[in-house]
Amino acid sequence: MKNVGFGVRGLGFSGKSKKGKEKSGMKIIKYSNILENKNIDYIKNFLEKDNIIIYPTDTIYGIGGNFFSLSALKKIDKIKERIDNPYSVVISDISMLNGLVEEIPDIFYSIYKNFLPGKFTFLFNASKSLNKSLLKNNKKIGIRIPGIPNILKLIKILNFPLISTSVNRSGEKPLNDPEKIMREFPILQTAPFDFLLIDYGIMPESKGSTIIDISESPIKYIRKGDDYKRFKSWMCKQATSIS
Repeated sequence: MKNVGFGVRGLGFSGKSKKGKEKSGMKIIKYSNILENKNIDYIKNFLEKDNIIIYPTDTIYGIGGNFFSLSALKKIDKIKERIDNPYSVVISDISMLNGLVEEIPDIFYSIYKNFLPGKFTFLFNASKSLNKSLLKNNKKIGIRIPGIPNILKLIKILNFPLISTSVNRSGEKPLNDPEKIMREFPILQTAPFDFLLIDYGIMPESKGSTIIDISESPIKYIRKGDDYKRFKSWMCKQATSIS
C-alpha cells in the first residue's frame, strides 16, 4: 500500500499564525512505528488529556479519542458538525466488552470466531453503568474490532476503547487520504484541537463497515457495507434468522 510519508512540517505546526490566531499542536506517527515504546507512551499520555486521534481501520480512516472522555466527544462533534447520533467504539478483543455492553448474545461468540477482527460494527444493548452522555442517551452501543493488527495491539496496551467515526462531515463522503483530510478539515489546525495522525498512507475505497444489530432477535442489517455478502452467506447457513 502506498504510504504518503509526509512529516509534521508539511501539514501542521504549533504556535501562532501571523494574525495571532492560536494554532493547534499536532504530531504524525507512521502506522508501522506506533508500537515503539516512546510512541506508546506519547499516545497514551496524549489521549488521556482528551485529545483527538486520526487513525486507520480496515475500511477507512477513523477519528476518535478516549471513549470515556466527554471532552474528546464534544471536540469530535464540532469537527464533524454532528451532535445527534452516537459514535461507535473500537476495542481490542472480546474481553473489552465487559463494562460496555449489558450482555453478549450467544450468536456473537460464533460471529467473533468467524469474522473478527473484521469489517463489521455490531450493535449491543449498552451497559447501564455507562455515562449516558457518552452514547448521547442512546440505549445501544456500536462495537468495532477492525482487522488492523497494530491498532488492536495499541488499544490493548492503552486499556481503554477509542471512539470510532469516519473522517468526514456528517452526510458527506469519508476521506481516505491524509493530505485530503488536512485540506478538508483546517479546523484541526486551530486550537483547541491538538491531534495525532497515524499515517497509513492512502487507503483503498470502502463502503465502510457492515453494521449489524444483534441486540434483538431476529438480528438485522443496519448498513450493508464491506463484507456484507460474506456475512450474509454465512448467516444463511445458521439456524438464527436475520431480517
